Amino acid sequence: MARIIIHTAKRPYRYTTQKGEDVWICMCGLSDTYPICSGKHKICAAEKEEILAYDQDANKIEINLPAEILQKIRRV
Repeated sequence: MARIIIHTAKRPYRYTTQKGEDVWICMCGLSDTYPICSGKHKICAAEKEEILAYDQDANKIEINLPAEILQKIRRV
């Protein structure tokens, strides 16, 4: 079953390993190397706080869901 997940973050999360190495975790959901950040968050960095969708190639796509359904979608 397909799931709709809305990522609201617009930048990666920096995780520091026990060895002191930084690993950048994708939080926007657009990374080509998910869960590791590939820098694609730059595509959504300037967006307003609204619900937008992207396909697997990071192209914006139109969402035609009723408002009552959009309000119930879990955002991460």
